Amino acid sequence: MKSEFYIKNYGKSFFWAGKFLKKEIFADCAILYAFCRIADDLVDENSNSAKKIDKFIKEYSNSKSKNIIINKFKKIKKKYNIPEKFINDLFYGIKLDTKIVNIKTKKELIKYSYYVAGTVGAMMAHIFNTTHPKAIKHAIDLGIAMQLTNIARDVVADAKLGRIYLPKDFLSQNIKVEDIVNKNFNRDKLFSAITTIIIMSEKFYKSGNDGIRYLPSSIKYPIFLASSLYKRIGLNIINSNLDKYFNSRIYVSFFEKLFITLKAFFVLNFKY
Repeated sequence: MKSEFYIKNYGKSFFWAGKFLKKEIFADCAILYAFCRIADDLVDENSNSAKKIDKFIKEYSNSKSKNIIINKFKKIKKKYNIPEKFINDLFYGIKLDTKIVNIKTKKELIKYSYYVAGTVGAMMAHIFNTTHPKAIKHAIDLGIAMQLTNIARDVVADAKLGRIYLPKDFLSQNIKVEDIVNKNFNRDKLFSAITTIIIMSEKFYKSGNDGIRYLPSSIKYPIFLASSLYKRIGLNIINSNLDKYFNSRIYVSFFEKLFITLKAFFVLNFKY
């Protein structure tokens, strides 16, 4: 299976924005996305997810691995000198999902988001040949912002997998996964917590966008576009009603993407 399959089918916003990257850079980004996606999918399998992740990590460590995506990722890791730290941190974050998710505070949520997505932002920065320490920090923040959007969007889907990523101190009561999927449950306060996460993500999107100045000229627009598209998901969640949010997946429509694509071009040239 080609690397681009994963980003095309599971990362539609990234796939759209990626078309504005040079072909070689986009192909390498697609490999990184596929590597992370495969690991994430193993976690979402209901049986023996911990063993499957351990096997994946062991295979990554095997110099004679026959896994095509792992071997492709190893090549771009070497090509761009991606630090092993970010890969190890990513694995640590993924393994957290094989246990009972118990996020108590905003700080813990941000820390979790770093492990599973901020690390990916840092690796992307290396692919873009942007390794200034400040640039890496901004790239990590953009990854965190996007993960917070994912968490806000996927509350129901995550509950069906037995997970709640909403921090307990965001909720006024002890909510269980059964409550989230129960249509008769009062979801007003739950939606308030979801909105809080989206508002919280604003700070990280701003930091991520501030880091655009460190990027090569050819990279700035695609990254700002990806950031703008993903940020729009959060806005669409806030503007949705309870029934729509809890009974359908919130996304950015084709015409919204067209509008954001044009708007991002002018905003980028004006602000960055």
